[in-house]
Amino acid sequence: MKYKIIIFQLLILILFIYFQWLDTQFLKNKLINEIKQKYISSNKVNINQVYNKIYNVKDVFDANINSTINIGFTLDQNYIYETMLTITSILASQKKNTKIRFHLGVTNNFHAIKMVEIYKLKNKINNNTEFNFYYLKESVIKMKGFHHKGEACPGKFELPLYLPDDVEKLIIFDAGDLLVLRDLTELYQYNMGEYWIIGTPEPIIINSFMKIRYNITKYLNIGSIIINVKKYKENNVWENYTKNRNLTLKGQPDQTLINIIIPDSKKNYIPFKFGGICLFSNDEYSDSLLFNQLLGYKNWINNSLSSTLPDNPKSEVGILLQLNNPRFIHQFYGKWEKGDGLTIYRHLVKYFMLISGISTMLCKKKPKYCL
Repeated sequence: MKYKIIIFQLLILILFIYFQWLDTQFLKNKLINEIKQKYISSNKVNINQVYNKIYNVKDVFDANINSTINIGFTLDQNYIYETMLTITSILASQKKNTKIRFHLGVTNNFHAIKMVEIYKLKNKINNNTEFNFYYLKESVIKMKGFHHKGEACPGKFELPLYLPDDVEKLIIFDAGDLLVLRDLTELYQYNMGEYWIIGTPEPIIINSFMKIRYNITKYLNIGSIIINVKKYKENNVWENYTKNRNLTLKGQPDQTLINIIIPDSKKNYIPFKFGGICLFSNDEYSDSLLFNQLLGYKNWINNSLSSTLPDNPKSEVGILLQLNNPRFIHQFYGKWEKGDGLTIYRHLVKYFMLISGISTMLCKKKPKYCL
């Protein structure tokens, strides 16, 4: 008799677990279907709102929130986990009183279930977070074949068109090779004045052909930029972008084109004190180009630091030591294998992969992240 009771209790427990699982699956499928419907009908979706409706919960933001930052990414099915890595670094490094609103422009092959995967980072890491997804419909049509990595690349310049009117500025970051290390509020609140866009200098020497043909003296790397959304919309930057796609040179056409159509007087560099630096360097030759480029930006560097760079910096670490607690580092993995001091970022990558739960997927896709 005793054994029968135990068996009966086990059966009850198994049934309870099974029905709980069914309920979880039902809610999950309902969430995904609701996202699909909203996404298809309006080409945009706020996952927070859909999730709260399905699960009958409310967003509980920190009571002491005193700042909101808007951050954008554009992606397709190919760079989901890279995007999740950079998003995780953002969520993990913001102060408790900072609310983060993500605006993600995606192409038409992006599945709702992937939106849910990204959304779950909110509950894992930082509840003061909102996720909005937008379909990059014009990029898919007008910029098809423009970039070898797909329409999501030029799509970052379509994204500002869909933002709510209360979004005055948008930080746009590349995914996977950019880590955020500190709260971004001070950077986000930086007064852009009349500039349409500010960003990090591209650490390449701009060849004389480009300077002569396009009169570019300020060349931005578009992997870490801030857009003045109001000025951007008023001056029809996206419309000019799509109309002039034929002006690009070889290399990174999305980056070259935005630098061509925005006059030097309307763009500027992010102050060096914020750590807006790109570490694209793989050999001694490109090192020398990088340092010459940096030392050439006298106003950018000297006006933002209490002390200037060394006259002849010997390594990228020499430049990093001049940064006052950088907010972010872009293109951080260029020289991991040479072990010249940048391996610390590899350890940070591993940490962010661990807390986001994407270690297995990203290590398989990008083994050098996990050396």
